[in-house]
Order: sequence, then structure tokens, then C-alpha cells
Amino acid sequence: MAYYLDLFSPETYEAFTKSKQDISGFRPRQENAASKVQIGDRLICYMTKLSRWIGILEVTTAYFRDDTDAPGTWQPLHFKDNAIISFC
Repeated sequence: MAYYLDLFSPETYEAFTKSKQDISGFRPRQENAASKVQIGDRLICYMTKLSRWIGILEVTTAYFRDDTDAPGTWQPLHFKDNAIISFC
């Protein structure tokens, strides 16, 4: 098991909390790092601007591309995940 940083802005965190909270998105420039993440790895979630840790997610699928992301966020690289810990 490996650990990776998953950055949220207040806006992306709000969108995440209004969703089923089972998918995390990443920007295209992070595709090389995303390709190294494996099922069972953990995403350590940190919220920028507020400077706080907000949770830990367990990756349940390999990354996949979805170019129909919510307007304004454009994070087409996705992992399905399960929440392990939520600090908020």
C-alpha cells in the first residue's frame, strides 16, 4: 500500500461533499502520477486555502478518464474510492 496526496480546493471539496463521495478527480498534468496509483493505495486529502487535512480515501479502481467532468473543475482523471476517515 502506498500513500498519495489528494488536494482539494474549498470549491472542489464542496462539490465532492455534494456527490456520492466515491470518485476523486485529478488534472491531466497529473496523469503520470495517477498511473502509479494502485487499488488499495490511500489518498491523503488536504484542503488548500484552509490548510487542513480533511480525510483519507482508499482507491478501489485503476484510474480512468472521463472528459464530462463538472464545469469549472476539469479534472478528467478519476479514481473510484471509499472513505476511510473524514475529518470534516
